[in-house]
Amino acid sequence: MSSAPKPIVVTIDDAHLDAIHQVAERLGERGMTVERILPITGVVSGTCGPERMDALRDVDGVSAIEDDATVQLPPHGAPGV
Repeated sequence: MSSAPKPIVVTIDDAHLDAIHQVAERLGERGMTVERILPITGVVSGTCGPERMDALRDVDGVSAIEDDATVQLPPHGAPGV
């Protein structure tokens, strides 16, 4: 049984920055739904089920994989701001 996909951010190592689109393609082949490729920062974001994370880590060029966190700031003028 697979778990629901969760948002992740994949950091590409410096040696593979010129090939970030190819690395993203390989991530997709391993089960990641690639939503955004950011060549300047060396980041690929998208979603993936937890059971596929080890396969993503094995992709040549992957430096790190982290959960993508959403941050919500309080509205301007809210108490304590």
